[in-house]
Amino acid sequence: MSASRYDAIVVGGGHNGLVAAAYLGRAGLRTLVVEASPLLGGPAATVEFMPGYFTTVANSPGSLEPKIVDDLELERHGLAFVRPDPTLVHPLDHDRLYVGWRDPARNQAQLETFATGEAKRYDAFFAYLQRFADRLGISIFEPPPTLQHLVRNLTRLEDQEAFSRILFGNARDLMDEFELAPETQTLIAPLAVVGGQVAPSTPGSPFNLMMRPLSLASVRTGGAGDPRLIPLRGSTGLPVGGMGAIIEALRQSLLAHGGEVMTGKRVTSIRSRDGRVRGIVTATGEEYEAPIVVSALSPHTTVLSLVDDTSAWGDLKPKMKRKPMRGRAFKVVLALDGVPRYSAARSDEEAVQLASAQFRIAPTLDYIEEAHSDMLLGRLSHKPVIWGLCPSMTSPMLAPPGKQVLSLNVGNAPYRLREGTWEEQREVFARRAIAKLAEYMPTLPGLITDYRIVDPTQFESEFGLVEANITHGDTLPSNMFWMRPLPGLHAYRTPTQGLYLSGNGTWPGNYISGICGHNASQAVLRDLREPSRVAAAGG
Repeated sequence: MSASRYDAIVVGGGHNGLVAAAYLGRAGLRTLVVEASPLLGGPAATVEFMPGYFTTVANSPGSLEPKIVDDLELERHGLAFVRPDPTLVHPLDHDRLYVGWRDPARNQAQLETFATGEAKRYDAFFAYLQRFADRLGISIFEPPPTLQHLVRNLTRLEDQEAFSRILFGNARDLMDEFELAPETQTLIAPLAVVGGQVAPSTPGSPFNLMMRPLSLASVRTGGAGDPRLIPLRGSTGLPVGGMGAIIEALRQSLLAHGGEVMTGKRVTSIRSRDGRVRGIVTATGEEYEAPIVVSALSPHTTVLSLVDDTSAWGDLKPKMKRKPMRGRAFKVVLALDGVPRYSAARSDEEAVQLASAQFRIAPTLDYIEEAHSDMLLGRLSHKPVIWGLCPSMTSPMLAPPGKQVLSLNVGNAPYRLREGTWEEQREVFARRAIAKLAEYMPTLPGLITDYRIVDPTQFESEFGLVEANITHGDTLPSNMFWMRPLPGLHAYRTPTQGLYLSGNGTWPGNYISGICGHNASQAVLRDLREPSRVAAAGG
């Protein structure tokens, strides 16, 4: 076998590409990963944003699947977690601070300050979502179900009611149905709106709360200590060394089974002949052959820019061209001279505890709604919705000694501005985000020694996120199941024999879970076990 010929080639070295490649390598396939960037990981790559200050685009591994960690032996390959306590800080209106402790009793006590009986209503809300996931009886580790399969178990009227509320209703109404206090609704709402240009009142938004329930309904592991059992907080923990540690463990898992990785090589074409994939061509003209190619890039990019022959694809290519992306990513990374401190911290010890946790800035439900309206109208909002983390608090190697790096992801930046360009407006929006955070951390502005901004256009040009969409298409029900990324491309396979799709643009999406990479690899291996497909793929 020549150096340029492989059993399988994976295009894109993000987390899904590496997961897919690692599974293929473990199955005995000589697998190559080709990544355009000098760094592996995509949004989970460790980037030196300023000299000595490192972080990643994605802050948290909260959706990382325990099954994938176990299957690929990531802990044996160096992945370790630190589990800060608390795990979440969420400022509320009237100068209140919700603190997500690992002790359930402490959280229940906070919920009870919102309204008597609130802890039970909170538990009942998430139990309702879990019962619905269990009743569906589908697995997110399998190709997406058909409509007939999805609804086959919903024979009871209450099941059909839940189906309508979760897939057709909105999160605001569903939370009202459970009579949740406004503060509790504010804590839940960010999870319901993270998967696209969505507000709590957007139809279909409750489905964004279903990923953990569906994961638990698919595979139950870990007993009472399973981090997925706590739906609101980042109980998975934070990787030692930052999110990039997940990428390094995946790389090591792949290499341990004979896989290879090439970085700094942009793929410009996926070659096929007679309806069968043959390999790839890079920007420098290098050709690599394989009877199997898995693209872990955005399906939008793969279909419209890389596949050399879609003549047998019918109307899939024009449909993909019309498919809306509607992204909203914006990032600010701050170099700090010390520990960021909440004004609510009552001691130096508590200040360090709170600063080590993830945080969200979205103090009321109406704040989120108004931020969403500004985004839809192309305006720079004065109400930035912020997901943040100071990763150097738990992984000191990410900043110089005595310094800290603060990573802010702002979730309501319009890709298309009504006035001006992002080159002109990026500083304005960054300053608004910093000013909003300073309302809760008053000493923050005085700690900032440097900063870097990644605006929506840079997310597209530097990270390959079309229209700055972090999930390669929103995750509302209308774009899930057999609709992700398109009917006819939904089961990871394409009309070109041997060419597969992976990445968050495929079912089930779900951020840094790795499920899309897992599922694409299993589709490949199932097909290889069928003699007709093996022959078609040249095996």
